[in-house]
Amino acid sequence: MDASTTQPGGTTLRPLPQRTAAPVRHRDRLEFLSAEWIDAVRDYLGPRVAERRDALRGKRTALCEIFTDAPPHLGYADNVAAFHIVVDDGELTVAPGALQDADYCMRADYNQTHVIATAVFADYPERQARMGAEAMHRHGDFFEAEGALDKAPAALLEAMAGMHDALGRRTVTNPDIEHRIDRLGMRRHVEEIEERGYTVVEGAVSDQLVTALEEDLRRLIDETGQGRVASMLLARGLIWEELAVHPWIHSIAQHLLGADCNMGQSLGFTKKQGEDTHRLHNDPPHPLTGDLCCNVTTIWALDDFTETSGSTLVVPGSHKWHRPPDPDAMDRAEKILMPKGSVALWHGSLWHGSSIRQDEGERLTIHNTYLRNWVRTFDSYLEIDPAILQRNPPTLTTLCGIDDLYGKNTYAGPDFSRVA
Repeated sequence: MDASTTQPGGTTLRPLPQRTAAPVRHRDRLEFLSAEWIDAVRDYLGPRVAERRDALRGKRTALCEIFTDAPPHLGYADNVAAFHIVVDDGELTVAPGALQDADYCMRADYNQTHVIATAVFADYPERQARMGAEAMHRHGDFFEAEGALDKAPAALLEAMAGMHDALGRRTVTNPDIEHRIDRLGMRRHVEEIEERGYTVVEGAVSDQLVTALEEDLRRLIDETGQGRVASMLLARGLIWEELAVHPWIHSIAQHLLGADCNMGQSLGFTKKQGEDTHRLHNDPPHPLTGDLCCNVTTIWALDDFTETSGSTLVVPGSHKWHRPPDPDAMDRAEKILMPKGSVALWHGSLWHGSSIRQDEGERLTIHNTYLRNWVRTFDSYLEIDPAILQRNPPTLTTLCGIDDLYGKNTYAGPDFSRVA
């Protein structure tokens, strides 16, 4: 049935598309280990422990988690954030601070652990295993644990079931981007982009993840029937959602574009022998934005970038010139060389393109572009499947442009109820 209506004067108003709503509004979001976050843990466990109080009588179980190098604004002494949970004779205590006599105690770096703390694992054991393995790849043994909960009452474990995901869906990334950049070791890369216009982050993903990405990308490319490109990857599966919020890469993008930057496009490409796919260019809206960076492109190497593989070309420093490439730009271009598993990032004003592939076979790459949230995106995720947002922290909602004020007007006026 056509739901359009005819207004006086003959104007026909057709229904606007149904945009996906933010599953967690701004006012309901929490910062990891903030007082409000600890309150939310208590609110989650309180009724569940109360329901099982009889089964917990006469027993005591205590656990704590300690996170070093927490952002200073949280106010913890020496920036060591900690909280504990104690159930003693059926009574629940949830409070900040560490415990000396905990049955189980975990210690980790705040920023290294953050991507795990905000993840949603329910019904996705492969995600939990993959994200844990990637954190180990990036940081080594990123947490220490003492004790165990193997003797904890079954009733308590039942009460705690689902708590991680319930909190993860509401927990935002550390808002102190500069603190995060430093603690994750990305300061050098930020400085390289500011000076040269690009940087290469080696070892961003493990060989195992490279293989998984390659297999799924080839599947998606084959599904198109065109044999070259797969697009809208952010909406194509768990592994692509995780890639979009990679803590190193996303942090650099936020530094350059703002904490509320969007995913401009998420593409996968193949490049065959002899192909010359891109002449030197700027990425829109550059070079018209002056010193303001509005576009950061990331290219993920699923194969080695060598002299003959068809590597990306760049003219270092050209992002400072604020103009399209000169006629002789190719004479000044250099190839980005990097091993598979690396990510190259560049400022949108940088003169860049792609060299001709000399090797046999295909080069396979992923291109994730981040934009300031008021720049028009190439992909549109405003109608993304709500289930995708439900199984991720608010960071993904922001990347999709769901929780800002743009594009939220209706015929009846602004509708900010979905994001307030």
